[in-house]
Amino acid sequence: MFLAVAFSLMLAALVVVLVIQWQRGRNPHPLDPSKAGQFVQGTLTITGVSDRPELGDAKGERFCTLSGTIVGPQTNPAEVYGTLVLGDAEPWPAIGADLPVVYKPGKATSTWQFGELPPPGPSFPPGEVPPA
Repeated sequence: MFLAVAFSLMLAALVVVLVIQWQRGRNPHPLDPSKAGQFVQGTLTITGVSDRPELGDAKGERFCTLSGTIVGPQTNPAEVYGTLVLGDAEPWPAIGADLPVVYKPGKATSTWQFGELPPPGPSFPPGEVPPA
């Protein structure tokens, strides 16, 4: 009996983790300034792209599956595969196009995401409050 309960709890926890990861992939959040320092800016050159669907989903979003090569500082060229969510009015990517990506140095294949680093803000000494 105890073993069945423990197994059920582990299975439920696994389902929760998978749902969270799935939602994170569908709705990526922009990097906040505290985490942006861990990433570097790179470029994804598209080498393969899925066909554009005629209709989007209920929200008007279209899912574009693409592959490409990430180039940038602190990494060798890295072959990656991912999904880009586009609105009805957004242009469909084409082979050879360059998209901005960010990744952790030396870990481009496992940590990359679409986007750009936020511009660096002014730095203030510890304990000093920026002017309002």
